[in-house]
Amino acid sequence: MSDYKKKTHEPYAHAIVKLLNGTVYNEDKIWSELLQHQISITQYFEKIAIDLIIEKKDGYAYLKQIEIDDEKNTIGLVRRMPLKYETSLICIFLREMLDDFEINNVDQHNLYISHKQLKEQIELFFKEKANKVKMLSKFDSYIESIVDVGFLKVLPGNYNSKDETRYEVRRIIKAKITNDVLEDFKKKLEQDAV
Repeated sequence: MSDYKKKTHEPYAHAIVKLLNGTVYNEDKIWSELLQHQISITQYFEKIAIDLIIEKKDGYAYLKQIEIDDEKNTIGLVRRMPLKYETSLICIFLREMLDDFEINNVDQHNLYISHKQLKEQIELFFKEKANKVKMLSKFDSYIESIVDVGFLKVLPGNYNSKDETRYEVRRIIKAKITNDVLEDFKKKLEQDAV
């Protein structure tokens, strides 16, 4: 007979792993476990210089690295995913659309948009035909990368074309593209236009 003892793990281990892989949403199975063990999970991550951010009202949780020195260095555990300029531009549009939606809509909680509607919004922004053509030629791949980072969620459905595809704009975009980031990007756009 072996002396092997079955190793036990913390009851919130699954929630920790899910958080390390990205944003956790209130529709995820792990959400109730996350809320139940919030204090223990927070203490676990604080030991490795990471904050657990839970936005119950908007229904998401994510990890944010804590700066460990005056040079704003972090331990580097949470990966940063830089976005291309065009992808960032679409994200700025999505963030502004979400802000407008929250101000003007009291009946619905979530913002839904079709692929076609989003493309039309982008087309209106570009006055120069060359820039518009360049942006629209890779528009589908930009949208796919935004889905990959979790700012858009593809809604289930039988779509006959890409234009019919519908998305939910995820509220995590507000945490990742803050008002400061939004203002900085607008200033950069104004400078580029001059």
